[in-house]
Amino acid sequence: MTDPSSSASPDALALHEAAAEWLVRRQDATWSAADQRELDAWLAAHPAHRQAFARVSRTWQDLARTPRPALASDGQAAAATPRPAPAARPAPAPRRDEGRAPGRPGFWQTLPGLAAFPKALAAVCAVLVIGGGYGWYRWDNTPGYVLDVSTAAGEIRQLDLPDGSRIALNFGSTLQVRYYPRRREVVLNQGEGFFDVARDTGRPFTVDARQSRITVVGTAFNVRATPQAVIVKVLHGRVRVQPDRDHGGQALSLGAEQGVSVDARAATYQTVAVAADSVGGWRNGRLVFRRTPLGEVAQEVAQYLGKPVALASPDLKTLPVSGFAATNAPAAFLEALPDLLPVRVTRAADGGYLILAR
Repeated sequence: MTDPSSSASPDALALHEAAAEWLVRRQDATWSAADQRELDAWLAAHPAHRQAFARVSRTWQDLARTPRPALASDGQAAAATPRPAPAARPAPAPRRDEGRAPGRPGFWQTLPGLAAFPKALAAVCAVLVIGGGYGWYRWDNTPGYVLDVSTAAGEIRQLDLPDGSRIALNFGSTLQVRYYPRRREVVLNQGEGFFDVARDTGRPFTVDARQSRITVVGTAFNVRATPQAVIVKVLHGRVRVQPDRDHGGQALSLGAEQGVSVDARAATYQTVAVAADSVGGWRNGRLVFRRTPLGEVAQEVAQYLGKPVALASPDLKTLPVSGFAATNAPAAFLEALPDLLPVRVTRAADGGYLILAR
């Protein structure tokens, strides 16, 4: 490829496009060591390649630093949305019968190496204007921080995130973290996590747990996602819970010592008051129940037991349970249930437990 600073500068646009393509490819998650070697070879092939890549990189960085304009509504778009000014065009060369002698070069032709520069410059400006929206999209949707974590049986992990937020992840959990320029996103595919979120009004923090979405700015709360339910409990601050994010519907606002249990199959929910010491108590090896429905207690104890805990009758689900269970001795808690409730507890054939009315 020719040097754009030479007299063959019409290739400047192609060089710019090649440099931009390299820059976009380098930001892709599939970028490999082999790709980097190819880029290094391209940069080393000619000084013009390095110059073009540096120019495109500076333009990209300037786009990233510029605040994104607020989106106008459809009715306001025509009046409120700034529009880029048309690219300036060079004045047409004087006609031969308008004062310039035949064969006399125009202004651009008098500058060595820039005879084709106006056309190339206009094309480059058009590429930047058209590509600006794509640049914003890439900037806004390229995560600057990525973390995927899974915990094994009996494993609890403490995660320190770059913004000062902290996550305690219970055993048997799968978590994905993505931090973007204007939002922080977490997906709790299964299991349980306690979230202590650093306040950042410019970047909301969301947790997607099955069909539910929890949105906060700065607070501390616990989320447990099972095949049966998503349970959210707030220690302090406020959270917004959308039980069924895919189909809209009513969103709930929860404050300190409030919680909600969302049925994972029907997307129905029930709000409850919770005690502060029951929010994330598992981090200290203790499960705390304060008038917690027996159906929820059975699910929570079952995950520590590693065996199912079934209720013989649906009527038992709403019985309130108050007490403590050690996470390393869930069977002992089940065996003590008849002292707390009018129930019997028996061992099932599959090694689990069955709770019956007494």
